[in-house]
Amino acid sequence: MKRICKLEFSLQNEVISACRKSLEKGSQRRRSIRTYEDYKTWRDQIIKVIKSAFPEAIFDPPKQLTSKLVSRYEFDDYNIENVIFESLQGWEVNGTVYLPKHKGIYPGVICPTGHSTKTGESYQKSAQVFAKNGYIAISFDPPGCAGENAHLNDHFTNGLIGYLTGFWSQTHFVIDAIRCIDYLLTRPDIDSKAGISITGVSGGGITSFFTALLDDRIAFVAPVCCLNDHETLHLTGLYTSCPEQFGYRYIANGIDYVDYISAIAPRPCLIIGGKDDEVFDYHSTLSIYEEAKAVYKSAGYEENCGIFIDQNSGHAYTVDMANEVVRWMNRFIKKTNSDPIPLTNDQVKIVDKEKLLCYPNSKSNMFTINRDEAIRLKAKRNPKIDNIRYKAEELLGISADVKPKKVELIEKPRTSWHVLFERLNIQSSENAYLPALMLTHVEDKSPNPGLLWIDENGRWASLLHDGFLCQALRMFEPNCLPNQPRILSIDVSGFGLLSPEPTAYDLAGWNNIEHILTYLSIANAKPIMGLRVRDGLCGLDYLLSRPEIDKNRIIVGGRGIGAVVALHIALLNPKVSSVICLDMLSHYGALTEKFPFSWRQSIIIPNILKYYDLPDIIAELSNTKVFVINPMDAQKNIISQELADELYAKAISNGAIVRCGVDGGAEVNSAIYK
Repeated sequence: MKRICKLEFSLQNEVISACRKSLEKGSQRRRSIRTYEDYKTWRDQIIKVIKSAFPEAIFDPPKQLTSKLVSRYEFDDYNIENVIFESLQGWEVNGTVYLPKHKGIYPGVICPTGHSTKTGESYQKSAQVFAKNGYIAISFDPPGCAGENAHLNDHFTNGLIGYLTGFWSQTHFVIDAIRCIDYLLTRPDIDSKAGISITGVSGGGITSFFTALLDDRIAFVAPVCCLNDHETLHLTGLYTSCPEQFGYRYIANGIDYVDYISAIAPRPCLIIGGKDDEVFDYHSTLSIYEEAKAVYKSAGYEENCGIFIDQNSGHAYTVDMANEVVRWMNRFIKKTNSDPIPLTNDQVKIVDKEKLLCYPNSKSNMFTINRDEAIRLKAKRNPKIDNIRYKAEELLGISADVKPKKVELIEKPRTSWHVLFERLNIQSSENAYLPALMLTHVEDKSPNPGLLWIDENGRWASLLHDGFLCQALRMFEPNCLPNQPRILSIDVSGFGLLSPEPTAYDLAGWNNIEHILTYLSIANAKPIMGLRVRDGLCGLDYLLSRPEIDKNRIIVGGRGIGAVVALHIALLNPKVSSVICLDMLSHYGALTEKFPFSWRQSIIIPNILKYYDLPDIIAELSNTKVFVINPMDAQKNIISQELADELYAKAISNGAIVRCGVDGGAEVNSAIYK
């Protein structure tokens, strides 16, 4: 039979297709806005979804914000103060405050830095322009990147782990900006009645509009060189943007970049782009402006949405852009139509890097915050089996009663000694076809135990060249034992033949097709781990349909991430009598305990540590035999028996078998025959 689709594009097609459907629904809702009442209802829904992805800590104002002056420098037409203050407990913001030359009361401007450092030209020059025009501007380094807050703050890795706890990476970018608002409002030279403006380039632009959406104290927003639509950049282009752009459930609720801008209304927003921007094509920026302008018009504030495209700029924050921002701030913040000082690029000089340093303490970072939050959540959890099942279905974005759409025999069955060998395709969804191997006995057709096996390394990995599962098959023995298994080994989404094909962007070191698909799937509330569990449940349903399977002796097993999938299948299907977990991540909390981690990013289940962890599942599977063999830490090292006994103490007391530092294949075969 012919292969139905190119399997290497299966995961890509499924994730992208699902995202497109969600975004189209969101687009229809946005375009149906006709009145201010329509807009307000729509905006309230959008803001509710956006806020729901952030931890409560981001909305808790500090009881007292204390700042420390690090240094001060005077220049011909502006001054600089370097200050430090905390955003989260122990996390220090390294703020550089650009002040007008003469003392007075001035409006404040927050200038978030992109994925670079505040010492860069784009960040220095724009802040200087604001100060020279009578505004107090504060710039600060983002977490990670090239600035002073780089240690253990990598947003692609440390930030990714935040999905487990709810402290996803955008939390750290936005909380610093919000604390900058708090800081400015403590200064006696800030005009607190005028409202605070915010403007940044690239990642700083994204921080700008997120901050505005989360904090109503922002009175004016100017995002620079940061707007595109998901379709162009991610669904068609498959560019690996940073995970802070993919809030949990955002795409599921139809939220695209135009929605972020539109939801800022009625507050004024100036969208800025560079004609030669290498990352955010200005045509997409213009399109977003037109759509956002229509929403502003329906809300009754058409004049509050504007655009400026610098004809001579690429991906940068230029002096001409800053001049235009000043024009808008003069109009909406100072309530005047006065023009900005006509500064040129040559008139704005770069300051030596050393004069902008604050030397923040790096003891608190993304890694330590997620580690501590995981510990706090563990102490707070009291998981019970029914609640775990409910939450697992919700977090995985699946239904436990899923069934395959179709099962096809790819070729005529073959015999290999005493094994009947069948190649199958199991269709688990419109875009997912699972390559499967069905291995039974040639002569004996009596009901025997059925084993569904899911290996992170592919369906052949545990079978090839007399692999350990072949030993369980006893392929060279003519007689079939009563407890000899019939085995269905399958590739689930992202494994084996379903591993995604790299894209052209993957030539760059930061790009990875599996990473962008992971982020998109989380934003669409259909994480890749959920697709894998769904695929496994479909495989189990097929296994149960086979006449030579004893439905009272069903085993599910897996290796690596496949073991995590197998454990969730056992959780969601009570027909599983035994589950075998080989080389499995010991617990999701482990990913918060060591850095760097060695597991594929697609292992992430968003918010899982709020509700349960893998040892909690095992402890609650009282009617299922559980075998945990060689559990591993974040760096894929087998943990000690002592640590395992501690981690799985409740599960062991309920009958689970946990073995560390043993021959994994031999232990799997032993578990199969018990």
